[in-house]
Amino acid sequence: MSDEEYMLVLPETMKDKYLIAAFLGAAVLWIFAFSLVYVNVTDIHSVLIIHFDNFRGADFFGSATDVVDILVIGAVVGAINGLLAHVLYYRERFLSYLLAGGTVLYMVLILLAIHAIISVI
Repeated sequence: MSDEEYMLVLPETMKDKYLIAAFLGAAVLWIFAFSLVYVNVTDIHSVLIIHFDNFRGADFFGSATDVVDILVIGAVVGAINGLLAHVLYYRERFLSYLLAGGTVLYMVLILLAIHAIISVI
């Protein structure tokens, strides 16, 4: 049997360098946010400040599992955006690029939120 018979056939979305770069960038940002949470929050058993308002002060408190839930929601949204980008790639390529860029922006916002929660500790 030749090597051509064993070649992995990838869908077109996996061959597009812009989509791959965007979703890999989003994954790297998510992994960085996860490492921040793992290093800084896993051994804390006290209450964390999740939301702070300048007029009323700290108004939403949570535990370490609430911070992990933020990461889980980010991963789910990233996966859904990836699936939607794959579906929309053949119909309207611009929308799949828009979803990929939105996913990167969303992961940046999650990273900033995680950093803000951790910086108060």
